[in-house]
Amino acid sequence: MTELIWQAIEPKPVERMIGARRQAHNALHWLARLANTYIEADDENRHVELVWDNRSTSLHTKSFGPGVTVEVRLPALEMQFCENGKPAPHVLALDERTPAHVEAWVLVELLHRGIDRDRFSKALPYPAKDLMLGDHEEHEAEAFHDELNALNGWVLNAVTALVELRHEIARESGVDASKIPIVCWPQTFQLGIETSISPASDGDTLRIGLSAGDALRPQPYFFVGTSEQALKGDFDPASVLSVQRIASENLAADDVIAFLRAQVGSHRKRIAS
Repeated sequence: MTELIWQAIEPKPVERMIGARRQAHNALHWLARLANTYIEADDENRHVELVWDNRSTSLHTKSFGPGVTVEVRLPALEMQFCENGKPAPHVLALDERTPAHVEAWVLVELLHRGIDRDRFSKALPYPAKDLMLGDHEEHEAEAFHDELNALNGWVLNAVTALVELRHEIARESGVDASKIPIVCWPQTFQLGIETSISPASDGDTLRIGLSAGDALRPQPYFFVGTSEQALKGDFDPASVLSVQRIASENLAADDVIAFLRAQVGSHRKRIAS
């Protein structure tokens, strides 16, 4: 196997990581709002999926309007419009910005691109907890600097593992690896790829990825599960690998990839039997 880039990340206090996740998650909700407003919706909310860009190490919306995307970069919590893949000159650092300020910035950027800003809606197509609203509080990227760096480190580690796994999946299914995008599901703040559960499956998929954490498991963790399990965070405990375990057992990229690979095989075997 080609040598993989993998960061050893020092564990951070749980409450601090929860706070950092909330900061980052609220940033992603802005991308979801834009996608939900300007991209045609479907029943599974695929229109709000965010695409991982390895060059800029960012997450961005699918294209809308005249070749427009909007991206968020961790750990700084920066937002930026892009046109036909080229970043626009104006960057919004969310630190010390209220949601009202972010909304005003978004509306101005839409106006500059001739996109109907009156259509813009802050509504999300999914339930969301711990939303930051109005002028009541500011983003605190600097206050959670270390924890956002740790979260970003786990995202980059996940990308390292997912790139390797998608090449394996592409080979076994006879497709180009570029047809298996690494995406983020903003409702659950999971980053991952999807593959068929079995060759005979009828639209069912397995999701392989990293969760930034949730109510059941507040720290980031790797997982394998069905799309339904992923939506609820209701994974088989055997299919979850926590960052605490990775740190305590000093696991490397190869170890994490082997775990995820084994869990994909286990799910397929269980469903086929």
